[in-house]
Amino acid sequence: MEKKTLYRYFEGIASREEEEAVYRWLDTTPANEKELLREREFFDAMILAGSAEDVKGKEEGEQKQKHSGFRIHSFVREMLKVAAVVAITVACGLFFYVSEKKELQAAMNTITVPAGQRVNLTLSDGTTVWLNARSEMVYPAVFSGAKREVKLDGEGYFEVKHDKTSPFVVHTRKCNIEVLGTKFNVEAYSDTEEFSTSLMEGSVKVTDNSAVSVPVLLKPNQEVHLKDGRLLVSSIDDYDHFRWRDGLVCFNNIAFHELMRRFEKCYGITIMVENKNLEEYSCSGKFRISDGLDNALRILQRNAKYTFERNEDNTIVYIK
Repeated sequence: MEKKTLYRYFEGIASREEEEAVYRWLDTTPANEKELLREREFFDAMILAGSAEDVKGKEEGEQKQKHSGFRIHSFVREMLKVAAVVAITVACGLFFYVSEKKELQAAMNTITVPAGQRVNLTLSDGTTVWLNARSEMVYPAVFSGAKREVKLDGEGYFEVKHDKTSPFVVHTRKCNIEVLGTKFNVEAYSDTEEFSTSLMEGSVKVTDNSAVSVPVLLKPNQEVHLKDGRLLVSSIDDYDHFRWRDGLVCFNNIAFHELMRRFEKCYGITIMVENKNLEEYSCSGKFRISDGLDNALRILQRNAKYTFERNEDNTIVYIK
């Protein structure tokens, strides 16, 4: 950080952009905090030195006057006392500012979405996030430091506010996604082995946490899936899949078993398909999530012959 910017900040004449630059620099590493305190002490010392030079000039001019030395030295001592009080006040102010800022930065929020629901929220940097059913995200009350970082368990759609100085990182159990500003979807439920990231705008870098696969840089209209420990890139062929943000489950010519897996994620329930005749059945359509699982299964019965029932504690649905 340039000393000129720090001194303008100390004087209270720094622009908003300069103040924000100082805050970001201060949050980068603890060493910067110590440097800021050292520069503040030096800044105060310069001010004090300037006052002392003024007093010295007065002292030399008054040495010709008899018995004036005592008054001058007393004045200097009083000035030093005042300067000491000011220095202590400034140091205490910086200490409490840093402490309060650290507490604010340390404050983490956790949002959990119930089965069958979805949530939309805006983060402190202006990034918009949609969270699908049974998802959980941990994020800071205020972003600070060199990166904007969140943790996701589940599925989320992100419209990241662009900031080239502070990359946005989504941490999941399987992979991390890093961006500057873009629109993308992440599906990474910790209770399944599946992971995918789909890019609509901008670019993202996907890194396998196991460090087995080489990081992948996605282009718009591409998606990546983690399969057998490898990151595989392909083109997005169906954007209706991401209409869960509108409260819809959309599907086109997919296997019945695959649709049931989607329902499991959405409603947080186990679905056991015991009817062997459904193994070759493919289906298309859309359902509103809020209408519930039973409604969807009854509609599907119009084209496929099966029955379904729940167990006593309502955790498993058997399709027979």
